[in-house]
Amino acid sequence: MRIEKLEIHPITMTLRNPIPMSNGVIESTGNVLVKLVTDEGATGWGEGVEAPSLTHQRQADIVSDLEALSPLVVGTDPMRRNEVWGRMTQAHPSAATAIGAIDIALHDLGGKVLGVPAFQLLGGAVRDRVPALTLVGSGDPSADADKLAERRAQGLQWFKIKLGMADPADELATLAKAAELVGEEGVVCGDVNEAWAEDEARSFLEQVDPDRVRFIEQPVPRSNRDALIRLAESVPVKLCADESAGSLQALIGFVGTPVGGVSLKLIKHGGMTGVMRGAAICSAGGLGINLAGKVIESSVSAAANLHCAAAMDRVDFGCSPANQGVVQDVTESPITVTNGHFDVSTAPGLGVEVDEEMVQRLT
Repeated sequence: MRIEKLEIHPITMTLRNPIPMSNGVIESTGNVLVKLVTDEGATGWGEGVEAPSLTHQRQADIVSDLEALSPLVVGTDPMRRNEVWGRMTQAHPSAATAIGAIDIALHDLGGKVLGVPAFQLLGGAVRDRVPALTLVGSGDPSADADKLAERRAQGLQWFKIKLGMADPADELATLAKAAELVGEEGVVCGDVNEAWAEDEARSFLEQVDPDRVRFIEQPVPRSNRDALIRLAESVPVKLCADESAGSLQALIGFVGTPVGGVSLKLIKHGGMTGVMRGAAICSAGGLGINLAGKVIESSVSAAANLHCAAAMDRVDFGCSPANQGVVQDVTESPITVTNGHFDVSTAPGLGVEVDEEMVQRLT
């Protein structure tokens, strides 16, 4: 069996309700779907998500990288995923998002060929349900409190509060409100998206209760890695590196430091293969794992995240597939949250039936 064709499908996805962050408001995004087709008619779908503030790549860059990678993929055996991944990363090390899209498609295809869910290709499941880590935070304390109460009533118990947009006292109060709502069984964390200088971060973090907040993500710019480590040495709450852990090499650099964990992403670590290699590094190095989708993605990327979460030793910093809230997905049966959890599909491959007519409408 050989890969006969690699199709590239740029799409635009839009949120019903825009998401404010410290570095801007996200309303829509340009993603790229990949479809692999073999000479025997087997298919697999993957996805790359543009994230200019994180990876410095827009949709056109991902398309260009996919076109450059295509000759390395077409004609190969799709069951030799590690070999294909290694060939791509050696030839185009800066094309992590495009490599990730192809890698996801290879896992979808391989699972379908073998008749097994993608998590079986990653070593088998550790868990079959994943708590949904949901995002809240607008800079408006009253609106955030209402949203927290609404989401808690829907059964959600894991919350990530977007920080760095309002008065620190208000954001500390929002964290406390979230902790009060979820009680002992839930999890609360925060994400600053590089918004603070070191002194600002220290002032805020010293007031965070580590017994009620599991971690705070990327409080300072990625350009100041030393500041992140200094803060992690001295503040009570655990810190998580996201933008500062933009590659597997950067991730390795946090092993043995006071930083509590890292955020793994399909788009910055090269898909499912890269994320699982990152998870192995974290497991060996004692780092917590936040497995995050990049706002905004379809059920293709969301499913890939969940299969990785199912197979990891632990996902103690939470998992947040980012297809929730999109105006239109690429499947008639999008991945949804049930009683605060995602159920991991046991259907072959990713378990997502992509509707190509829906894809065309998003093109």
